[in-house]
Amino acid sequence: MQKYIPIAICFAILLILLIVNTSSYKNTDHVNAYPNLPAPIGKEKILVTSAGQAIEGAIVQSIAESLNLQADYRPRALASDLYDYHSVVVVLGYSANGLNYTHHTYEEELNRIRGIAAEAKKTQLPLIAVHLSGNYRDDKKTFALFQQLADSTDYFIALKSMNNISDYQRELADFHTPVTLISDRESFKIPFNAAFR
Repeated sequence: MQKYIPIAICFAILLILLIVNTSSYKNTDHVNAYPNLPAPIGKEKILVTSAGQAIEGAIVQSIAESLNLQADYRPRALASDLYDYHSVVVVLGYSANGLNYTHHTYEEELNRIRGIAAEAKKTQLPLIAVHLSGNYRDDKKTFALFQQLADSTDYFIALKSMNNISDYQRELADFHTPVTLISDRESFKIPFNAAFR
């Protein structure tokens, strides 16, 4: 009988470890954070558009070109424009000057982004949200634009230096959306490329 005591102790320890491990995974604030995606989710031809009309959309287009990705930059694209594309990249960043240049109101921009998100979800078009402005555009209006597309977002790439990055992560945690946080814009190329190749 005594030879079974060590086996029983080992079994009890294993059972305790198993219970502790499974209870720690029930955390509702869990974020699917990756250095980059393990497998591509998007396909070319890519539509790059802006949410808020900041200049960072042109930067993402330039990066796409340097990676030899087939992409079109259309900062004022509408939901009806998605038919010609296999993926959409929405670059977040509210710019009052950029929006004034388009002769549209902020409410119209919210509606445009809401329409793109709904169409992407309806047609199962991969939607990648990008925030490369850091604290410069870490404001309520940019976050409200992000909220219009959060439930349609398949992947989110952002600068980890943002003060409110936890708000974005919390919003995406409900949808189990993978997130990659980068240290600078130069680091954006690796996860962005991995999303398509």
